[in-house]
Amino acid sequence: MKILIIGSEGFIGSNAFRYFSHAGYEVYSADLVIKQMEKYTTINPDLSDFSKLFHQQAYDVCLNASGAANVQISFSHTLVDYTLNTTNVYMILDAIRKYNPNCKYINISSAAVYGNPQYLPIDENHPIKPLSPYGWHKYYSELICKEFYEMFNIPTISIRVFSAYGPGLRKQLFWDLYQKALNSNVIKLFGTGNETRDFIYIDDLLFAIERIIKTADFQGQVINVASGQETSIKNAVTTFLYLFGFKGKYIFTGQEKVGDPVRWQANIGKLKNLGFNIHISLEEGLKKYIEWIRE
Repeated sequence: MKILIIGSEGFIGSNAFRYFSHAGYEVYSADLVIKQMEKYTTINPDLSDFSKLFHQQAYDVCLNASGAANVQISFSHTLVDYTLNTTNVYMILDAIRKYNPNCKYINISSAAVYGNPQYLPIDENHPIKPLSPYGWHKYYSELICKEFYEMFNIPTISIRVFSAYGPGLRKQLFWDLYQKALNSNVIKLFGTGNETRDFIYIDDLLFAIERIIKTADFQGQVINVASGQETSIKNAVTTFLYLFGFKGKYIFTGQEKVGDPVRWQANIGKLKNLGFNIHISLEEGLKKYIEWIRE
């Protein structure tokens, strides 16, 4: 099976390249980074042309792991976020329509489309109410995927990823904790610590994608990808700092971060029906992440 990973130099994309290569798939990659390697294509960010990707080679699956992934920056650089998360999705799918219409397209969306949930756990029928431009742009990308399936019969699916973490991630909560633990005995954090997230380790995320490739119907639908477990930020912070060996203290300032929801927990019933189950607990995943940091 031939898989094309767009955004192969990012957190999810680089891990996907490793995961699917080790699993025996024929993996091709593309990103904005200039590099010389077999089965790799450089994309010009100023004039993105995805046609050459599909004109030169036919793929069974395209995993789009490209795009912006910063909620706060989407407020200050809204057009950039829209271009990377929405416009590029349309351009990729249009290239698939023209040159590789049987290619299964996986769109990496986000739980940010839900905003603050009306109920937990959040299923895929939950009302859409994003708290940021980023969340809206991810939702638009889902609609584009549905459009290309409904209008042109292009096999598409969007996965709403919750809080993914693991080796290679150089942002968000755990990376921030690592940076602060190196430089201070007192760590200050946003919020109250009672906020919750649904964390999923990167290899479990990629296992979920593999199950989707093998068993899902690609009919423009959406599916939650998460652990299905609600964890408080305070518990996540305590676990990380204990495993890291931090001897200082941490303080939650109570200050809210714009665009962030209060609580998240996913209903992953659809994903479980495809044969998915969690392999790596938060503690085990954080041990692996800390090992990567120290290397």
